Amino acid sequence: MTEPVMVAFSGGADSVLVLKLALEASRGRVPVYAMYADAPWMPRAARAEAEQIARELQVKLNVVSIDSPGSIGIENNPLDRCYRCKKAIFKALMDFGQIHNVKILLEGTQLDDLTKYRPGLKAIAESGARSPLKELGLHKSDVRELLAHWGLSAAKKPSGSCLATRLPYEQTLSVPILKQIDQAENYLRSFGFKVIRVRSHGDIARIETDLEHLSLALSKRADIVRELKSLGWKYVTLDLEGFRSGSMD
Repeated sequence: MTEPVMVAFSGGADSVLVLKLALEASRGRVPVYAMYADAPWMPRAARAEAEQIARELQVKLNVVSIDSPGSIGIENNPLDRCYRCKKAIFKALMDFGQIHNVKILLEGTQLDDLTKYRPGLKAIAESGARSPLKELGLHKSDVRELLAHWGLSAAKKPSGSCLATRLPYEQTLSVPILKQIDQAENYLRSFGFKVIRVRSHGDIARIETDLEHLSLALSKRADIVRELKSLGWKYVTLDLEGFRSGSMD
């Protein structure tokens, strides 16, 4: 690798592999910028995990921030929310690149993403970013296998998503409700749930977790109900279908 690059780095498995590959190709000869995009709809734990993985890879984490849903036109959680969000994020990353004279932006789309509802892919394509995992023909299973080969903790990390996916489309994305959801999910993770989502439907909190942990949720029922009601929901429910990625789409 002969030119400096930026890597859109969320701390998820795909972006971890892209960053690792870039660092391996660079071998310190040219700069590799790990770029994290922060916003009120990003879980606080996600940034902490990204910082930890960056330390593991011995690279500085550069953070660009988006102040509010209204600043990029997603305050009403529109159907094209993911497109608008990715558009804003990749513009911010490209702006960083202009300041630091970096023309190449890498990101972590892999082949499995192309079979799912991913409206943000259009914004990525428009940005001119490169998707090396897709270009190499890698699937998620390949990503995890390579991360395991390097002994990286992200090999077993569950897929994540932004907090806006916890709310129905066309419902207001206020900073207080986003914080409320984030606090609820952080509380639930303290019990050891591998995958957890708190979907908010007005007064109702609908909890999704993987099927093997439904019994754990029931065993902690009283504590969970008490905590989530204290955060503001009137009703607390457990979704018996379990976790489904994109269940609000």
